[in-house]
Amino acid sequence: MQKERQTVMQEDEKKDDLTGMKQDVPEETKQEEIIEDADRKNEKKTETRGKKIARIVLLALGNAVIIAGVWQAILFNGVSVAAMLFQLTVPMEGADGGNFFSLNIAMAIGIPLMTTAEVLFGNWWRKKTTRLGFFRKRKVLCAGIWFALAAVVILARMKVFSYLWLVVHPSTIYEENCVAVDMDKIKAPEKKRNLVYIYMESMEVTYADRDSGGIADENRIPYLTELSQTFGESFSADGKLNGLEPVEGAVWTCGSLVTQSSGIPLIIPVGHNAMEKNYKEFLPGAVTIGEVLEHFGYQQVYLQGSKIEFAGTDKFLKSHGNYAIRDYNYYNRNHKLPADDYFVWWGFEDFRLYEFAKEEITRLSMNNVPFAVTLMTIDTHFTGGYTCPLCESRFKNSYDNAIYCADRQLRDFFGWLAAQDFYDNTTVVIVGDHPTMDSMYYRELANGKTDYQRKAYAVIINGAVQYKLGKTRDYSALDMFPTTLAAMGFEIEGNRLGLGVNLYSAEPTLVERYGLENLNKELLKHSKYYNKHIIEGR
Repeated sequence: MQKERQTVMQEDEKKDDLTGMKQDVPEETKQEEIIEDADRKNEKKTETRGKKIARIVLLALGNAVIIAGVWQAILFNGVSVAAMLFQLTVPMEGADGGNFFSLNIAMAIGIPLMTTAEVLFGNWWRKKTTRLGFFRKRKVLCAGIWFALAAVVILARMKVFSYLWLVVHPSTIYEENCVAVDMDKIKAPEKKRNLVYIYMESMEVTYADRDSGGIADENRIPYLTELSQTFGESFSADGKLNGLEPVEGAVWTCGSLVTQSSGIPLIIPVGHNAMEKNYKEFLPGAVTIGEVLEHFGYQQVYLQGSKIEFAGTDKFLKSHGNYAIRDYNYYNRNHKLPADDYFVWWGFEDFRLYEFAKEEITRLSMNNVPFAVTLMTIDTHFTGGYTCPLCESRFKNSYDNAIYCADRQLRDFFGWLAAQDFYDNTTVVIVGDHPTMDSMYYRELANGKTDYQRKAYAVIINGAVQYKLGKTRDYSALDMFPTTLAAMGFEIEGNRLGLGVNLYSAEPTLVERYGLENLNKELLKHSKYYNKHIIEGR
């Protein structure tokens, strides 16, 4: 009994102590705790189901923007806003979806994980916080601020705001420099030369070794280097490789095709990129080399191993020249591929493209009519390229192997071409369509070098004229139109077409006159001339 009484007394003493402690708590603190408890109860009541959904959606949108920004920085750092907008709004038929698949995976995994973590952290933080009642009561507002901050930071890093600033300001670069094509001012040579024009996907001078003008430790394009330094013309005075400096409107495949063909960059106003919806024709105001050669009686064939609909290429070619189109669809339809459902990478491999080109060139050469054959390769497309059965494992990086393989395939094709009877009367142009968009690969290749000016590869072989200026030219895709015609023996009054300049002449290019950075700013600005005369064709 005595023990039971002691136990009861001890419990009573503890209760008294606790009661005393509560009585010792300051009155202000008690009031704050009461208010806080009331706020939390009220918070639970007032956050409706709709507000919860809105908060989660805003957090998810902010996370989506961050993931997209990180994805772009890793894979496509340096790709212009104009190029991204164009690619997002043109037909993607036949495109390899690997890059966007990686974005979809990142979104599918990252958004739920990040959003869940933020909600859990927010709940924990609000329980621990006693002073920031304003933010605790406005969860949707906080989520909205998160989304807005994420969007502003990412868009600023991607230079979207500077792009928008430029496109709303006017430029008179076309009024001051654009020369419309007049067939009466272009004179064909007495004996018309054939043309073989090869666009090599993402081929740039960068892949060569440092002594040759690139930045690689080991030359990935030894044969292309030899062609330029020994047999061809790249308008260099120091023996190093020279090429196309990247101008706006020509830094993706279709843009480069348009720009090299017409001397006019492909810069469609924001909101009007979808060529098949907004325009009946593809740049009806531009006149291209295809139309010039058609005027002078050339037979023309365009070949590529992917589907021609990608990025509206079919619309451009059909609008500008008498091209017979030979793409993946054509060869698949005519059972020229290993199987009717055969499809690798973007369609079929470059080694098959070169074999088909040999067939076309041989057929055309028998007609006693000048011909122009254009090839567009694909195996060196970002990301990582495609290594076909002919490729060696010379390098650790698969993209290096794809580039090295493309160099060897070009060597074999050119060797065949040079051995043909018609070669002496054939001008060959080999160009990269644009520098690679594979920013991860470039960063690894550059190895910290930041002051290097990247250029797409370019060389003209077996031209009808010789370059005699004795200086290295700064030029771009804009200049290939008049320069190619000049290399074929055509005479151009004034040596200018579109915004391009005949590089064999002493006329300064726009890159030389404006500087690359200023030129690109001018090209992005709003142009009444471009919209009226080039896009609308009035």
